[in-house]
Amino acid sequence: MENLGYLFAGYTIFWLLLTVYVVVINRQQKNIEQEIVALKEELKK
Repeated sequence: MENLGYLFAGYTIFWLLLTVYVVVINRQQKNIEQEIVALKEELKK
């Protein structure tokens, strides 16, 4: 029972890092999608 604080801290850090990772990947995907649209428009010219 003494290590419950460490367990909670570990889970909290894990979920925070996972959330940050998902947000970063999501932003990168949006940027890539915008680039794809711009390239498609460029190819149409």
